[in-house]
Amino acid sequence: MFEKDLNGVGTPPGFFPNLGDKRRITLFNTGTVQTLADTDFLFKKGTPGKTIFYVLSGTLKVVSADSCSPGYRFKTGDVIAETSFSAGEDRISSIAAEGPSTVFSLDPAGFETLGVEIRTAILGRLHDTVLSRIKYLDKQTKSAQFRQAALTKYIVKSRKHLENYGQSEIIVNILKSIPRLPLHITQLIELLSGQRASAKEVAALAKQDPSLVVDVLKAINSARYALPTKITDVSYAITYMGFNEVYQIALSRGLMKSIPDSVEFREVYRHSLFLSFIASELCQSYDRNRAALLSTIGLLHDLGQTVLLLLRKQNPKWSLFIETLDSAKLGAMLLEQWNIPKQICYTIEYQAWPAFRQPADILSDQKENIALLYVAHAVYDHLANRALDALDHPFLDEYLRLLGFDDCPGIAEVSRDIVLEGLRRKSQRLPDFVRKLIGPPEPRANLRVV
Repeated sequence: MFEKDLNGVGTPPGFFPNLGDKRRITLFNTGTVQTLADTDFLFKKGTPGKTIFYVLSGTLKVVSADSCSPGYRFKTGDVIAETSFSAGEDRISSIAAEGPSTVFSLDPAGFETLGVEIRTAILGRLHDTVLSRIKYLDKQTKSAQFRQAALTKYIVKSRKHLENYGQSEIIVNILKSIPRLPLHITQLIELLSGQRASAKEVAALAKQDPSLVVDVLKAINSARYALPTKITDVSYAITYMGFNEVYQIALSRGLMKSIPDSVEFREVYRHSLFLSFIASELCQSYDRNRAALLSTIGLLHDLGQTVLLLLRKQNPKWSLFIETLDSAKLGAMLLEQWNIPKQICYTIEYQAWPAFRQPADILSDQKENIALLYVAHAVYDHLANRALDALDHPFLDEYLRLLGFDDCPGIAEVSRDIVLEGLRRKSQRLPDFVRKLIGPPEPRANLRVV
């Protein structure tokens, strides 16, 4: 009867041959046989199930909607039991037939009725299948690592020409035509980037620009602070508001003087301002001493974009040439020309590196600043409701780990539990467009930062 049943479904003689006929018959009669046509699903990801499957004939493959590479293929004699012996109830992947196939199915209740020898044989075949999958995944991992290294090498090589920007007379003359930041703003950037500034020193620099003093006093006496008495002492205002907020006012004024106002510029500026708030909040959890520095980097990181906007406006016939210019490199060169500290210039110049390089491949003492700016961008994209595809931030987990976020949470948790929580505490002091983006408070999850 057993041989007849086996032949009836076209099962090869390799169906657990070491068990002997009696046990094989017992096992076969305990389960059922499924026939699958090409592309039929054995099961889909997320569906509950503990059934054990044995491939009698044909081929089944793991199907993934978000992968371009072929999934693992189960062939005759393989056991499929990804959740059968785990605590999880739902299938972790989808498996479909690749051509006509037959599968032997054994539910958990049936498995429990079998003798020790039969169950051991099933687990042994499952072990062999899992070992085969591990070898396959190891091979795939090595292949992916090789391709990643090759692509990274190609990208780095393709960016080699950026080193020659300084020898380009056209680019140098373009940058020289842009007005410099006021001297006291440059000095303020240098002071705060050193992470040892005092309120007295900041106030002394601020007083060099009467219009800046007016803006600071106007801000602290606004409805956002709602103080009971009017403040006229700029030193007190700076102490009360904090370096970051005063600094953002000062730097914003300086940039407005250097870059002509336009709708496009205001859009870039708003993005940079919001990013500076995000970067500063990340530093509150990572390293508070970096907050002013990263706030500066956030405000200045897209300076090269404003240069490109200016160039397009002034030279529409050069549009094709202008599109080929690297905005980060332009911004860094302009900041160097303005005598901005090198750590700021370097971080801005190499801000794109985390998109194609792992942290270990960035050999720089500014690695952490580059990582903070990169994560701030990912948070910005999340808060702006931009879909975060894995291809947009392929090494995001590595950079979160570098910055010490415990358990390496996703960007949604970092955005909610670190950035939004901090920004909402000071929401009354933030620009209206930022308050709209951060939205109302949400329940806080437990997240510990080390």
